[in-house]
Amino acid sequence: MAVSKRLQAIVSLIEGHCLADIGCDHGYVIMEALQQKRIQKAYACDVAPGPLDNAKRNIHLHHLEEQVTCLLMDGIKELPSDVDSIVIAGMGASLMINILEQGKSHIKKGMHFYFCPHKDASLLREYVSKQGFRIEQECVVEEDGHFYPIMKLVYTNTPYSLTQSEILYGVSCRKDATYSSFLQKEQEKWKQIVAHMPKDKRTEANQRLQILENMRRQS
Repeated sequence: MAVSKRLQAIVSLIEGHCLADIGCDHGYVIMEALQQKRIQKAYACDVAPGPLDNAKRNIHLHHLEEQVTCLLMDGIKELPSDVDSIVIAGMGASLMINILEQGKSHIKKGMHFYFCPHKDASLLREYVSKQGFRIEQECVVEEDGHFYPIMKLVYTNTPYSLTQSEILYGVSCRKDATYSSFLQKEQEKWKQIVAHMPKDKRTEANQRLQILENMRRQS
C-alpha cells in the first residue's frame, strides 16, 4: 500500500486506542496506523457514500473488518463514545473549524486531534487556541511542490494565547530542512508582495517579513 508523505507524517504522530478518520477518503491513514500498531480499532467516517465505499473496499482487501467500522456521517456530530483520537485532513481550515463547532458536545478532555489543513492554517491555530485545544507538535511536509502543516493537539478545555509568529507559522514546529524551505519560500513570496505595494501600504507586509527573518534565524 503506497502512502503519501503527508499521510505518513500524520500517522507518525498518532497515539491512542480508537481513531476516527473524518473524511476518510480511501482509509489509508487508518490502515497504516493499524499496521504500525499505533491504534487498536478505528472508525472510517465520511459524509459522502463514494469515498466511504472506497474505504470499505480497501479495508476488506486488507482483512481489517474486525478492527474498522465504516460510518456514513457528517463531521463528528455522531461520534461513537469510544473514540479517543481524531484525524481531520484534506480540507481547508474553515471547514475543519465548522466540523469542530458543530461537534463540540462530542469533544472530551484528553482527546487527541491530528489536523492537516490544505489552506488557512493560521485561522485554525487561532481558533483551536481560543477553544482549549493545546497544540503539542507541528511539522511541515512538502508534496507535489506544496507545503502542508501537520498538527498534533490535545483537548484541555483551557484557552490560551499564541504569538503572531506561532499563529502564522506554527507551534513547536519541527525545525528540519523542509521547514526551512517553507520559511524561505514564504519570505520570497512576501518580498515580491512588498515590492509591488505602494510604500505607504507596506507596514503589515513588512511586519510579516520581519517575523519570517526572525524565524529563519532560529530555524
